[in-house]
Amino acid sequence: MKIKLSCLLILLMFSPFVRAQHHNTEYDSIYSVHLKELRQIKISIPKKYNSKEKFDVLYVLDGEWATSLSETVYEFLEYAEFIPTNMIIVSIPNYYKDGINMRRRDFIPSRTKTQPSLIGAKNFLSFLKEELIPSIDKKYPTKTENNILYGSSLGGLFTVYAYLEEPSLFKSYISIEPVLRSNENYISKIASERFEKNRDSKNTLWISSRDGKAFDDMGIAKFESILTLKAPKNLYWKIETYPNETHFSVIWKGIYDGLKFTYRKSKSNKKIINRADVIDK
Repeated sequence: MKIKLSCLLILLMFSPFVRAQHHNTEYDSIYSVHLKELRQIKISIPKKYNSKEKFDVLYVLDGEWATSLSETVYEFLEYAEFIPTNMIIVSIPNYYKDGINMRRRDFIPSRTKTQPSLIGAKNFLSFLKEELIPSIDKKYPTKTENNILYGSSLGGLFTVYAYLEEPSLFKSYISIEPVLRSNENYISKIASERFEKNRDSKNTLWISSRDGKAFDDMGIAKFESILTLKAPKNLYWKIETYPNETHFSVIWKGIYDGLKFTYRKSKSNKKIINRADVIDK
């Protein structure tokens, strides 16, 4: 595994097909009524862009730092023929107010004892659903039914929250190192009710994290137990853990395996619950 990962990293950094930049970049902005602020957006368009062709869209949270890695991994997987040729990548940078990154406001769901008016995740989800995604669909030829949401850490928390609240908004959800312990394990508290409400939803959910103590401390173990018992029958899901990684280094493996899992061909939608079942081992 270590040898394979080393080879992958070398290819990601130096291979000409990766460095060739398969996307053209466009910058845009949208004023959000829900957030009451102007949000900057970066859109990566395939160079082979054809308005007659429709594209899957990958929405990337924490866009100011997560987009470059997402694009690189996508281009590698595309070249390796693990995922479809050509994809639109929509980067959503965080909003800064008075020099403070507002990702905690936007990504953490529910109310807290210290911040009783915190409802930012609900508003941010409304921004995605009612403003950003319709804007992207109007401007570009998209396959809305194949939308993917990707986030890590607090962005991973929001990704799981978005799945529970609006499963039909995205086809696939990729969550890496989600801080599911937030607000006294709020996500796990609402999961059973949301699963029951969305019994017929058909989605792909990938969650990855460090193994060992971190797996418990992040609140992922608790959420996994609920998934195992009560996940919708048509949810195609997996939770993967990695040894000897940090909160940040696990992102490399997580997004790579997560995109592969999202596009993995399967005639059945049954859940995969064995974390030892490594993809394509």
